[in-house]
Amino acid sequence: MAEKLTPQQRQAVEDRGGKLLVSAAAGSGKTKVLVDRLLKYLNDPVNPANLDDFLIITYTKAAASELRGKIAAKLTEAIAAQPENRHLQRQMQRLFLTKISTVHGFCGDLLREFAYKLDLSADFRVADENECSEIRETVLSELLDRAYESAGENPDFRAFVDTQGLGRTDKLVSEIILKVYDSARCHLDPEKWLDGCLRDADVEGLTDAAQTVWGKYLMEDLFSYLDGQIEVVRKCAELAESAEGMQKPAIILRDTLYQLKHLRAAITWDEIVARKNIDYGRLTFPRKGIDPELAECIKACRSACKKGLEKRLRTFADESEQVLEDLSQSAAGARGLIALVRQFGADFDRAKRGRRCVDFGDLEHKTLDLLLGTSRSGPTAAAREISGRFREIMVDEYQDSNGVQDAIFMALTDQKQNCFMVGDVKQSIYQFRLADPGIFLKKYHNYVHAGDAAPEQGRKIMLNANFRSGGEVVDAVNDVFADCMSPAVGGLVYGADEKLREGIPHVQLPDPAVELYGIEVREDTYEEESVFVADRIGKLLDGNHFVRDGENLRPIREEDIVILLRSPGSVGNYFQRALENRGIRCSTGGGMDLLKTPEIAVLRSLLQTIANPQQDIPLIASLASPVFGFTADDLAAFRAKRKRGSVYDALRADESPKTVAFLETLALLRREARMNTLAQLVERIFTLTRMDSIYAAMDGGEVKRENLQVFYQLAADFEATSRRELSQFLEHLDALEEKGLMTTGEAASGSVTIMSIHKSKGLEFPVVFLCGLGREFNRESLRAQVLCDKELGLGLSVADAVNRIRYPAISKRAIVAKIASESLSEEMRVLYVAMTRPKDRLIMTYAAKNLQGDLQELAQRFDIGGAQQLTKDAVCPGEWVLLSAMQRTEAGALHALGGRPAQTRVTENPWLIRVVEAPQAEIAAAKTALEERMLPASTIERLQKALSFRYAHQAATQAPSKMTATQRKGRVKDQEAAENAEEPREISRAWRKPSFLGETAQGKTYGSAIHAVMQYISYEACTDAERVDLQIAELVGRGFITAEAAAMADRRRIAAFFETDIGRKLRSGADYVREFKFSILDDGENYGDGLQGEQVLLQGVVDCAMIDDDGVTIIDFKTDYVTEETLPELVARYRLQVQTYAQAMARIYQRKVKASYLYFFRLNRFVAV
Repeated sequence: MAEKLTPQQRQAVEDRGGKLLVSAAAGSGKTKVLVDRLLKYLNDPVNPANLDDFLIITYTKAAASELRGKIAAKLTEAIAAQPENRHLQRQMQRLFLTKISTVHGFCGDLLREFAYKLDLSADFRVADENECSEIRETVLSELLDRAYESAGENPDFRAFVDTQGLGRTDKLVSEIILKVYDSARCHLDPEKWLDGCLRDADVEGLTDAAQTVWGKYLMEDLFSYLDGQIEVVRKCAELAESAEGMQKPAIILRDTLYQLKHLRAAITWDEIVARKNIDYGRLTFPRKGIDPELAECIKACRSACKKGLEKRLRTFADESEQVLEDLSQSAAGARGLIALVRQFGADFDRAKRGRRCVDFGDLEHKTLDLLLGTSRSGPTAAAREISGRFREIMVDEYQDSNGVQDAIFMALTDQKQNCFMVGDVKQSIYQFRLADPGIFLKKYHNYVHAGDAAPEQGRKIMLNANFRSGGEVVDAVNDVFADCMSPAVGGLVYGADEKLREGIPHVQLPDPAVELYGIEVREDTYEEESVFVADRIGKLLDGNHFVRDGENLRPIREEDIVILLRSPGSVGNYFQRALENRGIRCSTGGGMDLLKTPEIAVLRSLLQTIANPQQDIPLIASLASPVFGFTADDLAAFRAKRKRGSVYDALRADESPKTVAFLETLALLRREARMNTLAQLVERIFTLTRMDSIYAAMDGGEVKRENLQVFYQLAADFEATSRRELSQFLEHLDALEEKGLMTTGEAASGSVTIMSIHKSKGLEFPVVFLCGLGREFNRESLRAQVLCDKELGLGLSVADAVNRIRYPAISKRAIVAKIASESLSEEMRVLYVAMTRPKDRLIMTYAAKNLQGDLQELAQRFDIGGAQQLTKDAVCPGEWVLLSAMQRTEAGALHALGGRPAQTRVTENPWLIRVVEAPQAEIAAAKTALEERMLPASTIERLQKALSFRYAHQAATQAPSKMTATQRKGRVKDQEAAENAEEPREISRAWRKPSFLGETAQGKTYGSAIHAVMQYISYEACTDAERVDLQIAELVGRGFITAEAAAMADRRRIAAFFETDIGRKLRSGADYVREFKFSILDDGENYGDGLQGEQVLLQGVVDCAMIDDDGVTIIDFKTDYVTEETLPELVARYRLQVQTYAQAMARIYQRKVKASYLYFFRLNRFVAV
């Protein structure tokens, strides 16, 4: 029997004559309306339609497949009712000709048909994400290489890299280019948006920051906030004036109100800067004779006003002159960035043409080229031809469209005005995928109600009957969002049209269907919250709590329950562990990190081992996994036989059957990796190890096995277009892990599901636990180095070279403010999606360390400031829920802790509201049991013996891993040779010598100057003191040495060195090295007792060495103050150092050292050592 339509649904099915927007609330049956509308067309008595007269656009391929199935079922039902209707029977064949696809699938079909019009290869293919990433990386790398090579001729590029690039690599530079490129591609005309960014960056001729798009936005944002706060302070002042004993506070509040109004009256940026320092005065109240609760409310409102306003006024710290100067400075960087983005776009397109492929962005933009022309001037002849094929174009989930997609829909329906759009802007939660809810909202506000619409006029129909949830949940949703959702936060007023109503009557539950728990936690918010949630689930599963089953009730089962979290990847493990500790089966129904699941972690470790078995950690992880089953004793046994070298070396030396079997398997898999594809390798791993069967037999085995299959498909997709190496795949996994893009599949049956709110969209569950409401909103997107916005363009940072700091320009601050506002609205919509998932029960948890403080602020501010200002100031979704809950008469537990608002309401369906402490008994019991457990005396004796163990090679553990030549036994450390050694030394600060004291060429300063000159000077040019002087001057000019060092270097003594026999040989072009840094392994016996047999890394720097065919000559420069009397002492001090250098050079060059010399500049003398 066909389900009866509501009046609104019937209107949506039957309305004709213009573009129709159906705003379908959660659970309102939008898919049914779409299918029934199709059937209505097919059964039109005057002009019956065919199914393939329609174009139906869905958001995903899965949704398209599901919709095709529902149409087939409805058509089968209609044919059964009218078996003689041949027209309906023909539609079953036409169903598979009907275009039901994603927007990208439709665009691909169009482009193949009209490829000749777009200079596009007719046999093009759509590159997958992996191939696109590979092409992008290659193109970008080549682009940056060219840019760096020509950087000297491109000041804009240098400005971009210098001001926006951070870190030691250009990774951030690449990320910025790709981000701006992707942002530009979301616009109808990317080049026009980039031109606008350049135009906005040119501030020449402007005198006030308010003349920029960013200054204007920031001022409007400030004034909007000020309007609300002025009203709050006005109410505070009026209440204080009318209250007994508050005359002085009233005067202070009136003065604050005057200053706020004065600030609000500012017209220019500089006027705001001049008026921003508000003197709030000292707000004190008499201790007696006043209403203390009113005083606290006034103080809370005034404190919130001060805090919020000070935060916003930080943006107005600088006057226009400085702000415009910053923009002018960042303009060069913007030009450099946009030039790179444009060049990258051209190179990327060229590379894709070479492979005859396109990406998803190309599908949309080339379709626009076909439908609107490259100038986007209006529908083309092709658009009119394609439009004529369809009786109507239906778009599902319209709220998730972006500007380019909407332009495609409008171009195709411009002639007939035959677009049917269905969606719910309150469920638009994919802004991170660049969906634009503003498109839906614009039509929502501009279209008239269908009953009042003229022919061809845009009209809207509201579907608000909810057929999913019971009346208790429906009322809870309405209460929360009527209090909190507004045009400023959420995008629209949650009024009569938006409020849900129960679509069908539901049998009454014996206890409250909506529960809210405020959880006072002590240490770890997530762990303690998860413990409470697991306890509550355990109680619900006791057989005495029920959910609906048609018109009856039945006990709650594990599979009825879902735990919804905003970001389960970071906290889901807490809930999983807490449930498992209570014996409750659970699984991740989506949103969890695939690469962090145990089964995938083991498979990944095994692949890393196959690629390189010398990696200890992946190898041990593979061995200790359930797949190979090595115990701790097994690992210790083979490692004890060979303590040195890698774990793999020790493993190969072991002859136990388990080890031999593993090595045979590993050798076979390593051969497979060289010969076969990645997918074949993974498949071979499953065959040889039975990994998939092992994990399938564990708890949650269905999900584990599904995860392994997803990983297999990932490997297959990675090499779909060309042969890839295992090492490349492992690098690809590293990149995916960093981005956190991998999620698991469907939940296992018979278990509690842990799921992200985003993943739950479109689903329904009998019991929903909405947890983590006390977790603050994620602000990570606001911290990016470069920000992009549709209207405000690019937001860059300013580099202060003098103070060596970066700070956001006004452009970036404006975009931060806008993104923060849009993100707050999205968070409101995410909460709406979460609260509309349950069919029968909704249980919410808000965990906080300072729960009382949170409740007090809400209660104190609500009576004066109202819900609107509190909604804007919220830092977590739980504050919106608490704000609504505190207005309920049954919220006594919240009132007792935080205070009671002046007005509360009695509701038809009361909630169960409690304040609880997180269960600590479980942790405390475990600690007590551990402390009280008594061990036998024999066990204690063995433990003491084990703990008193002394390592036989203690000296080796205390010796540094790096040594220098003069750290050999009995020698004092030579600082020159220790430049690169990490030897512990006293921490001291080298204070700069005041310039007015002058410099003297003595000690280390003199020595450093001589060594610097000898390091960089051209030996061949040093024929006399004059030439040495010219060489030193050239070193200063080229920046190799400072002018101070040049002044200290003794030209006469340097020239004298080159007059010696060795100096003349160096000058004549002998083969030599200088400042030669070396690192070799040396015998530890040379560095201390107890280091025999150890190897120590020896490092040093050889000043100069001549490399001849018959051997090496070592020369070590010394600038010490020396006389004939002290010379033997210095030679003895440095002998070991030079001899060590000789040994090192002999090993490195595989030649004998025929001579080693110390050269003392003070004496102009060589001394052989």
